[in-house]
Amino acid sequence: MSSSPRRILLISEHADPLATPGVGYQGGQNVYVRELATRLARLGAETDVLCRADSPAQPVREQITPGAQVIRVQAGPAGPWPRDRFGEVLDEFIQQADAAWRVAGGYDLVHSHYWYSGLTGLHLAREYGAPLAHSHMSIGAVRRASLDGDPGAAQEALFADRHRAECTLARQADALTAYYPGDAEDQQQMLGASPERLHTVPPGVDTTVHRPLDRREARQRTSLPADVPIVLFTGRLEARKGLADLIAAMPAILRAHPRTRLVVVGGTRHRTDADSAAALTAIRELGLQDQVLMAGSVPQQETAAYYSAADVTVAPSRYEPYGLVAVESLACGVPAVVADVGGLAWIVGDESVGDRVPPRDPDAIAAAVAGVLDRGPGAYHRACLDRVADGLTAEHWVDGIQRMYRAVYGTVRTH
Repeated sequence: MSSSPRRILLISEHADPLATPGVGYQGGQNVYVRELATRLARLGAETDVLCRADSPAQPVREQITPGAQVIRVQAGPAGPWPRDRFGEVLDEFIQQADAAWRVAGGYDLVHSHYWYSGLTGLHLAREYGAPLAHSHMSIGAVRRASLDGDPGAAQEALFADRHRAECTLARQADALTAYYPGDAEDQQQMLGASPERLHTVPPGVDTTVHRPLDRREARQRTSLPADVPIVLFTGRLEARKGLADLIAAMPAILRAHPRTRLVVVGGTRHRTDADSAAALTAIRELGLQDQVLMAGSVPQQETAAYYSAADVTVAPSRYEPYGLVAVESLACGVPAVVADVGGLAWIVGDESVGDRVPPRDPDAIAAAVAGVLDRGPGAYHRACLDRVADGLTAEHWVDGIQRMYRAVYGTVRTH
């Protein structure tokens, strides 16, 4: 990493890189930060990831890979803490970040993820003079626009606080990442970000992990039936991910392809969380108990087997800043039907690798899935792999992050 920072602090306040994705708030950010830390360490940068401890039983320091570790700090009451209430423990988190900085002897660069982490990173950058790179991960104004109706006074106040913070970060961070060109435009128009500070760096996947596996072997590994069409949903089960719309589409999918099974990867294995309970209720009401398998969360390294076992992955999110699930599916040679929102629409692009549908539209989901199943699993394989090779690998992504780091490394902060 010539001319690059040698000691890097990544801040990811609510998303522990070693947590299992698909449970609670754990999802794409965890995967993103873990993969970034791993890649930076392999390239010779000593990398720490700072996050809030979810349990006193967790080790304060835990290795991610040689050269990279997570540092968990206590902030607020012991135990899990809602992401939307992180402002209540932010001051303590910043104090702990200060202490961690001093123990480590400082860092060459700070890279924060999400707005609470950004405020923490901005404090450290001001206090110690290190350059700050920031990844919004999502934009509050875009998230607000995706909601139905009035979210209530408390949520409106939170969105207002978030917007002010994101505007501050857009002005004062030394560098900003954007997922794709439309995200860069949103940051300029909504947050006042300077084009000179924006670096469009689409997150990519590790193609040694997410790669095509033999379908028969993949179905054996996942204990899925060998001779039926498989529709895959993977991700958190919260409402904005659109699982309810996919479940509602299943009766129409079954009319076109009667033997189809929907496999849901995400949520808790014991199905006791509220989101899993809501999904199970919808499944029972539609009489789909035999057609839908709730697989629970699985380790990230095992998801390739589920993608490879599937005929199509569906990401029907009502709002999605990026959509790493779609990239992972394409990397396994499996087409994706996605909501025509955010990064999902940009990733899928045209019908060569799947289809795009309006959000919140079960009929459109059903028609698109049936169309993909009509063509058969092999029809999209080559185009899916080509799409990932064209700038959506982890190597492309980390190369872009390094270029951003080099652009600000050695910057002397004056604000």
